[in-house]
Amino acid sequence: MKKRINLCMCLLAIATCIVTFVATLTISYQAALARMETETMRQAALVAAGLEHIDALDSDEQKAYMQAIGKSDRSRVTLIEPDGTVIYDSNYDHSQMENHLERQEVQEATNNGTGEASRTSATLGQQTYYVAKLLDNGQILRVSNTTDLVTDDLQRAIAPLLLIIIVVIAFSIWLATYLTNRLVRPINTLKLDNPLENDIYEEISPLLHKIHTQNEELQKQMDKMRHQKVELEAITSNMSEGMVILDKELRILSVNQAAIRLLGAAFQDFAGQSLIALNRDQVLNRRASEAIKGRKTEHRMENQNDRQLQIFCNPVRGDNQVRGCVLLIVDISEKYAAEKSRREFTANVSHELKTPLTSISGYAEMISNGMAQPKDVAGFAEKIHTEAGRLLVLVDDIIKLSQLDEKAPMTVQFEKVDLKKLLESVSLQMKDYAEKKQVKIHVKAEDVIASGVPRMLEEAVQNLCSNAIKYNHVGGNVWLRDTKHGDIVYLEVEDDGIGIAKDDSEHIFERFYRADKSHSKNIEGTGLGLSIVKHIAELHGGSVGVQSYEGKGSVFTMSLPQNASTVDE
Repeated sequence: MKKRINLCMCLLAIATCIVTFVATLTISYQAALARMETETMRQAALVAAGLEHIDALDSDEQKAYMQAIGKSDRSRVTLIEPDGTVIYDSNYDHSQMENHLERQEVQEATNNGTGEASRTSATLGQQTYYVAKLLDNGQILRVSNTTDLVTDDLQRAIAPLLLIIIVVIAFSIWLATYLTNRLVRPINTLKLDNPLENDIYEEISPLLHKIHTQNEELQKQMDKMRHQKVELEAITSNMSEGMVILDKELRILSVNQAAIRLLGAAFQDFAGQSLIALNRDQVLNRRASEAIKGRKTEHRMENQNDRQLQIFCNPVRGDNQVRGCVLLIVDISEKYAAEKSRREFTANVSHELKTPLTSISGYAEMISNGMAQPKDVAGFAEKIHTEAGRLLVLVDDIIKLSQLDEKAPMTVQFEKVDLKKLLESVSLQMKDYAEKKQVKIHVKAEDVIASGVPRMLEEAVQNLCSNAIKYNHVGGNVWLRDTKHGDIVYLEVEDDGIGIAKDDSEHIFERFYRADKSHSKNIEGTGLGLSIVKHIAELHGGSVGVQSYEGKGSVFTMSLPQNASTVDE
């Protein structure tokens, strides 16, 4: 601003000086011409008056007088006869000059007594002003001056004028700089945060009020944006889903911690960087590019921690055009695992159901076709009954597991449970089965009260006790215990049976998983019992674990909070 004001004022000063200089020269030139014309007429009158006192017949005296006039003055003097013949000229040989009768000033003098004209002289080749006077003897006196006289005077005046102009311009530049600094200094020191506090030119007061109003409006907008930013950061920082906001060039405008964590980024500050810096997955970058073009896209990928991610890419529009896009990153590992587990469960269910159904179908077909001997029919019927019972148990376990999985409508209202009585009840129920397998059950219970669903807890302990008997040896033992440590109660089922291999102990709570498959073929069961135990424990807010040594036995422990609340259905 300061430079522009300085430049404008300097240019104005220079232009003013130039205009003044030209105007001065023009006016001076016109004034000089006027003075020259007046002086020429005065000289003509004086010379004519002098000639009137000289005898017209004495031509020598006339010439002497006119020569004296020509030497004393720069004017040109010419004496012309009435017929136009030049008889004297102060500057040229009159004998060589042509007849002047037709000259304008001569004609006017002959007719009016005085004549004047301005033209380029044929003799001198210069712009000349002529004044002619008719003498009493009929002769014509002509006095003339060229404009060179005026030009010479002006040329002598140019140098002083230029010097004056240079001085004026220099002074103007200094003055412009001084005034500009004085004018701009208060403006440069304005307190724009509080413009009304400035004591400055009255003319700027409306501008300061306008700035004050704009500041207030701008502050409101900034406060609103700051509040919205804080809200957005608060929301996105607490999201379990990742969120990335990109501009049209796929540069990152905002990214929350969940996105950085899920995408496995190496550092934190990604603002202004390309999406490729956050994650180098080329397919993800292509999906984001498609979103920038206005298409909603999705992408599924696996991160460095083997987590399954579903990424939704949605364009962001404004003013009827795409301004950028938003990436929503969802961790679907649990869903993916559930789908995988469901597929495996379906396959296992199909396999487990197929085995007894095939057996039942085979025996029934043999009886139906009369292929079975009468003595064998009873045996086949017994096998059909056994397989049907196995099938019913399997279906019942599948239904129980499905109910636990989906938390189907069932009474899950917790109540106080006497664990000692529960263990004694299970021992009594499993007594016949244990005697059949020649295994002894020992109850070592304390007076512990827990909160839970009695039917479910009893079923869980039954499953553990059944397995302890089933996978034991003749003369083996099973111990049922309950203990309490702080707010946690523990239900333990220990046996001294065949034990579980270390590799198998990590998988035994999976559905249809059976350790020592070669040995398990001879042991009845569905492979769902421990999975049911796990779900019951989790439904009570607890867990189940195992410690086992192959050939020495196993200890299964259910850990439950003593005061569990009602489980949401």
